[in-house]
Amino acid sequence: MLFSTLATAFFFAASATALPWPGKPTTYTPASNLNKLAKMFPKSELPCPDDSLALKYVVLGIGTQNYTCTSGDPNAAPGTTGAYATLYDIGSKLNRDRMAKWKIGSIAPLALSLSEWAPQLVDISLRSQGYENMAGHHFFADVETVNTPTFAFDQLRAPYPLTQVAKINATAAPAHACPGKNGLPAVSWLYLQHKTGISQGGINTVYRVETAGGNKPDTCKGMPKSWETKYAAQYWVYGPK
Repeated sequence: MLFSTLATAFFFAASATALPWPGKPTTYTPASNLNKLAKMFPKSELPCPDDSLALKYVVLGIGTQNYTCTSGDPNAAPGTTGAYATLYDIGSKLNRDRMAKWKIGSIAPLALSLSEWAPQLVDISLRSQGYENMAGHHFFADVETVNTPTFAFDQLRAPYPLTQVAKINATAAPAHACPGKNGLPAVSWLYLQHKTGISQGGINTVYRVETAGGNKPDTCKGMPKSWETKYAAQYWVYGPK
């Protein structure tokens, strides 16, 4: 799998010479209508978005899940301090891609494999696929003393869309989901919705799907006090129609 992933990335690199250099500032406007892509929402045991919601963004998150083992008990379950990821707009391109249905499931595994084994190729791969536009960041913020998942589309026009969400539902990633370099299964798929904190810019619901990597062991045995595990995932972001 690693060989084919890297071979694909090098193929992308060979065709990317006319694309902007990594880090070059770009100004863009995300697609305003993702109705075609919305019909391809990845199915799972999570409840589907209800009819009052419209798909606003689909982004690829590449980053880390962050864990802790501070109790000193090797049999204790690891804790978490949340996650951090950079969010890239993939929905604008997928919405007009006739092959989107077949591509959706491959994007996060490729991103994870490159970030773990050949991080210098991540930018080239994203640009080659047309996903070079950074939309924002995912992180955890303190909201009323609760470490709260936050999605800030801070690379878009101000006042940028932002929502702070809580977990409503979760389901295990499919058995075929890409594991991490540590050999552990991919992190779960999540249904998240705004309950407290900030919500602006017309977004209030987030689904984490198509996950790759990011998981932790069952216990703290042999683990440091804190560590990061790389992951990639798609976030399908909704708001009121």
